[in-house]
Amino acid sequence: IILISEAMAGILLLLFFFWRLYFQPILKNDGSERLMGTGMLWLAASCILLMVLIGLQAYFYLFRPYRNRIETLEKAAEESEQAEHIRREFVANVSHELKTPLMSISGYAELMMNGMVRQENIADFSGRIYKEANRLGNLVADIIQLSRLDEQQDEVVSMESVELNELAEDVVNNLQDQAQKKNISLRYYGHPVTIQGVRHVLYEMLYNIADNAVRYTNPGGHIYIYVGKNREGKAYYRVEDDGIGIPKSEQKRIFERFYRVDKSHSRQTGGTGLGLSIVKHGATLHHAQIHVDSDLGKGTKM
Repeated sequence: IILISEAMAGILLLLFFFWRLYFQPILKNDGSERLMGTGMLWLAASCILLMVLIGLQAYFYLFRPYRNRIETLEKAAEESEQAEHIRREFVANVSHELKTPLMSISGYAELMMNGMVRQENIADFSGRIYKEANRLGNLVADIIQLSRLDEQQDEVVSMESVELNELAEDVVNNLQDQAQKKNISLRYYGHPVTIQGVRHVLYEMLYNIADNAVRYTNPGGHIYIYVGKNREGKAYYRVEDDGIGIPKSEQKRIFERFYRVDKSHSRQTGGTGLGLSIVKHGATLHHAQIHVDSDLGKGTKM
């Protein structure tokens, strides 16, 4: 449209110059000053229109793409800086989380090596070493799982039909011993539901949510796990507990890597601080939504 308008304005200018060269001398001799004034107005209007159109063309074809390119580069630089900040924070957290169990293992082993542990306490110290080594192994496994999920975000992932009910039953069976040790009642109510997804990632998601419930429910508590479809026909997996709960102010941050609401309690339960981060990444991969309903001291629904 701009180019066509410019062409029309150019034609008007050409007509004016043609008129000025061939007809103005005749009009002057005839004394037609009014017609000459009209011609000058046409010239001014054509020049103004041409200048406006050239300005619009320069904006749309030169300045606007340049400005958009600058905004894109600024956004990319900001995202890169943010990603670098997250990377540094993640590396610092990983270093700290790895160092803690390693120092414990090293300390216990040194005491035993130097004969500073009584014979009757060797079993206790060995158990502590095993516990810290197990925690270290879980941490490394979670880091590897998160790394794989990060890679899958940018790749085309092969989905398969997965029976959500069967996965949930496996999760419950694998957590029953852990729940019984704390005298926690773990009950499951499910219906056959088939979805498209990555089986091992879905299992990790379901397991981590239920595992958190077991870890943060006090002895003698209750946990209920449900699988089914809502009124809209969408599959859901819900875990309810009457555990310690999550403060409202903390609920937006619980999916951050290594973030813990109660750090001392997390140390005691052996959590890595990465479980819910894996859940979040898995949900993104499967275009799922996570809903959290919790109050401090009143339990959690997730």
